[in-house]
Amino acid sequence: MPGIVAGDLTIVVSPLIALMVDQVARLTQLGIPSACVHSQMTAEERREAMIRASAGELRFLYLAPERIGAGGFLDALGRLRVSRLVVDEAHCISSWGHDFRPEYRRLGDAIAACGRPPVGAFTATATPRVRLDIIASLGLRNPVGKVTGFVRENLMMSVVRCRGKAEKRESLLRRIRPGDGRSLVYCGARKTATELSALISNSGIATAPYHGALDGDERQDVYREFAAGRLKVIVATSAFGMGVDFPDIRQVIHYDFPGSLEEYYQQAGRAGRDGQPSECILLYSAQDRQLQDFFIEQAYPDRDTVRAVYREMLRAGSGWISDWQARLPAIDAGAIRAAVALLERAGVVEPDGGIRKLTGAPVDFEEQAQLKEHAYARVTQVMDYAGSRGCRHARIADYFGEEGVPRTCRSCDNCLDPRSVETVAVAPADVESTLACVARFKGHLGAARVALILRGQLDAWATSKPWVKDLAFFGALKDWEVERIRDLVSTLVELGLVTRGHGEKPTLSVARTGLALLAGGPLVTVELEVRTPRPSAKPRARSRGLTASDLPDDASVRFDALRQWRLDTARQATVPPYVIFHDTTLAEIARSRPTSMAALAAVSGVGPTKLERYGAAVLAIMKGALV
Repeated sequence: MPGIVAGDLTIVVSPLIALMVDQVARLTQLGIPSACVHSQMTAEERREAMIRASAGELRFLYLAPERIGAGGFLDALGRLRVSRLVVDEAHCISSWGHDFRPEYRRLGDAIAACGRPPVGAFTATATPRVRLDIIASLGLRNPVGKVTGFVRENLMMSVVRCRGKAEKRESLLRRIRPGDGRSLVYCGARKTATELSALISNSGIATAPYHGALDGDERQDVYREFAAGRLKVIVATSAFGMGVDFPDIRQVIHYDFPGSLEEYYQQAGRAGRDGQPSECILLYSAQDRQLQDFFIEQAYPDRDTVRAVYREMLRAGSGWISDWQARLPAIDAGAIRAAVALLERAGVVEPDGGIRKLTGAPVDFEEQAQLKEHAYARVTQVMDYAGSRGCRHARIADYFGEEGVPRTCRSCDNCLDPRSVETVAVAPADVESTLACVARFKGHLGAARVALILRGQLDAWATSKPWVKDLAFFGALKDWEVERIRDLVSTLVELGLVTRGHGEKPTLSVARTGLALLAGGPLVTVELEVRTPRPSAKPRARSRGLTASDLPDDASVRFDALRQWRLDTARQATVPPYVIFHDTTLAEIARSRPTSMAALAAVSGVGPTKLERYGAAVLAIMKGALV
């Protein structure tokens, strides 16, 4: 609005060329002189736009961020009289965000070239850490921040747990119902998008895939048909990204879970923009994590692999090598592809296949290691969201740092169906037996066969291998049902102790954290939902435990003190408060008034890890509240 009323020049930086073109067309139609500068324009068209801006003819100049690095462009900006600069999709500035774009890092130079006018940075998906990075990168001084709007009550948020691909596809077909509007289905791979599109089409709903392997004309045709309402469903990868704005999307269904809550919220938030009731459904399976782990490993290859690949390129005198596995048989093919891609991005592999000799590291590997760790943490946040029993809207708002959000709602599955969820803590010996079995058959057996071995099933496979029944873990879980053992395996996958391969018959391996546990490392608390009582497991009620309303006045004072400590601790750690302790646990601590570590450990919800991490602080609060 200031850019329209004031009659001076506003620069808008946006990564979305199609959106820029559309907005310039709309503004021009309204009689507001505007232009844009981006890579798909001719040099003459870009020059003409900058001349108009320099002459004071424009009110809005839209810039694609990659233009800032073009030769002489900063000097051209310095000749403009810029009254304000606006950054759209500002989360792209931060390397800690889910959609980092290196060219956004030059925006600080652009702001300086413009004479440091007032700056506005806008995004729908920035965590507290990303917001701090935006402020630092743009050089903002005493910025006014506004964080709001993450709770959209017209969106029904839900998670549906599925076991394996077949059950997930059945669940998708049961739930896909665009009605008078449209539906979006997001998945992690192009092949999956194509397969699911055919599956939904065969059910009688007009559907098409949308992904990066389609050429520009094909993607534009799909977009046009969807916009016209002739297609009711698009099955897409993240290629159907920022700038998608249809008012009547009634469903956004995630077939595969995304790599971060930022990405999930950005995609799910495309539903119900007209304010009408709409659904955001996450179809969740424990093995989904494996796809995201694969993407992360591809994005951040380790230093040793990159060094080995670079040396082979030097020996061959070319970056175009086809026999990588023969040259580096000890390195995984996926890791080699990741290293080649990194060297190509760094300009080591020249357009003709030649190799540019390095005088230092092609990237900052220490920063890469931090980014990789952060990427894994973001995946864990998505898994925590999927497994959460609390309000889903509040969970998302907590993640993005919005304060004062109600802890219950009328538009998520957990709040509308507050089931009492009882869990059992699995005996450490049972966890170790399961890990030992997976480790013994590393990468050769799937969950079904592992479950049968642990149960001691002497079927044809086991009797054909007499040595199997002599293994220490054979029959270790003989009192468990096979499906229950598979639940345990899935939980170990979720916790990152076991990895599950890809394909129709994925096999299991023990992850580094699982191997550490088998080697005598710290125990990990493993819990399963109660179905029937199990040996060596002690049930603990969760959702219908003690609440704040059940507490007497003196305990309520202690409860309030604990909640304030939890909030402060969560903010410092940039995690949601419930990750520290659930309200039911805090209420029980307030009621029982523990004065020792042993007494605190007896409280439901205080496991060994949390006791070590927070025990001293909690006891100090109890001591202060008791005075």
